[in-house]
Amino acid sequence: MDAIFNRTSIRKYKQESLKKEEIDLILKAAFSAPSARNSQPWQFIVVQNKDTLKDLSQMTPYASFLKDAAMGIVVCADKNKNDSLDYCQQDLAAATENMLVEAKSLGIGSCWLGVYPNEERYLALNQYFKLPKGIVPMWMISFGYIDQEEVVKDKFDSSKVHYEKY
Repeated sequence: MDAIFNRTSIRKYKQESLKKEEIDLILKAAFSAPSARNSQPWQFIVVQNKDTLKDLSQMTPYASFLKDAAMGIVVCADKNKNDSLDYCQQDLAAATENMLVEAKSLGIGSCWLGVYPNEERYLALNQYFKLPKGIVPMWMISFGYIDQEEVVKDKFDSSKVHYEKY
């Protein structure tokens, strides 16, 4: 549970590549997520090329640090597997959280970067990667070895927990 309780968003990375084995474990964690009807409506674009990371860092106003990451993953919904983007978002969120937690367990920092439903952002990614019909870029995640102080917050708030009734 330490990886869950101590995970925090990281936006500053060492200039060091991730190991292939680490990338494989992060992706394996994603594929271990639950999905509606086990449809697994995810597609992942793994980006390590520095020029591409720089381009991606300019596609949203909050992604500038992506250019310094060792890796980015563009998480896409495959509407050919499940035509409901609402359910796809739930499934992709589970896969994404698994990746974030696995990265933390490996000593790798990460940050989830919103794209969808901002039309300008997801259309830019769609065009950049020339995505096929039915593939919708939902968000990006940056990954890299941590080069900042980690400030972990205890986010538990008992006032938001209700037993039996609200």
